Amino acid sequence: MDHKLLYAFRGWIAFVAFMDLGTCVRCFIEKRAFLGDYSKKSEFANEDALLPRMLGMFSLLKALALIHCTLFIHYKPVVSLGICSIVVSLLMCALEVLVYTSTTPSFYIVFPCVLNALTLLGLALLPRGLLEAPAVAEDENLELLRQATAFRRRRPRKVN
Repeated sequence: MDHKLLYAFRGWIAFVAFMDLGTCVRCFIEKRAFLGDYSKKSEFANEDALLPRMLGMFSLLKALALIHCTLFIHYKPVVSLGICSIVVSLLMCALEVLVYTSTTPSFYIVFPCVLNALTLLGLALLPRGLLEAPAVAEDENLELLRQATAFRRRRPRKVN
């Protein structure tokens, strides 16, 4: 049962990473800024918007971190990297909306924040028993040699 939960959660993290890849592509493809109507507040209204491009690059980095977290979830430092990337993402969205007022709390800000908050909760509360890495022999070469010699001993000898 524990492995089914772990596989389901890995799928969830992959879904969030896919959403971040979509955000990255959207930031670079769309001509208008989907983050909100912040260009009226800026004195550089005619220039390209810097915030969507920066959000696109950050979303790409976050998606790569979450993909690694999905693949290597049994390593605690990789889970910590996923947690840190989600915390930074939530902090960035909160600062842009509340402090810098460069965007409004629209669907494109709230929905990713909800997904990230649920993922952060799951990564923080994931049972530590699921994250234990499999035991590795101290000397892998000796272990492989033992297995190879044991395999040779089990083979029947040819009688001429």
